[in-house]
Amino acid sequence: MKVLFIGNSATYVHEIPKTLERLALAAGEVLEVEQITAGGLELSQHADPQSVHGKKVIEALDRCFDYVFLQEHGNCIISDEKRMACANACRRLIQKVRASGATPGFYVRPPYGKDNGGYNPLAQCERLDALFGELSRENGGILCVHANRLFERAIRETSIPMWGEDNGHTSLQGAYLIVCGFFIALFHRSATCLEANGLDESDAKTLQHLADRVHAELLAR
Repeated sequence: MKVLFIGNSATYVHEIPKTLERLALAAGEVLEVEQITAGGLELSQHADPQSVHGKKVIEALDRCFDYVFLQEHGNCIISDEKRMACANACRRLIQKVRASGATPGFYVRPPYGKDNGGYNPLAQCERLDALFGELSRENGGILCVHANRLFERAIRETSIPMWGEDNGHTSLQGAYLIVCGFFIALFHRSATCLEANGLDESDAKTLQHLADRVHAELLAR
């Protein structure tokens, strides 16, 4: 399986794609990942064929990926203007991805661990859910990996730190939880088969089971 990630630091901090690749391979799954990312980028910049990253996207899609995941900036929820720009960029990118023969997906990013545009982390989770749920339905049922829902559950049910010192980017534990979510979504297997990736074994097991439960609940809806 070949997977392309398009996004910003919410994808590349703690090397989420490569960690997914490595842990999936250790669990017996064949996976090859690439990423087109840069700090602070919005999907509108990736969707612009005249931008540096837009040109990279066009070139990358010729390499025959199975899945392409789109990850947006956290500011997509703070105004109608930002939500509209996100929606338009998603439409353009989804069209390109499908034309290439790949399946598009949304990596619904985690919230910030601090206020963002007047929204606390839990409120951010809800706003991200509403935005990308609507975009998924509008575009024919896009596969979503809901890091926002994983983080919401972790906030409510655990004391495991989900963010690093800046309260903006994920901690190692938060990144691991996201990797668990992608593994389940792509391979339809429990995350409990994954290595702990250097985490405390108890924390790793807690996050694996949490990811399994959230995925099962999403399927049941």
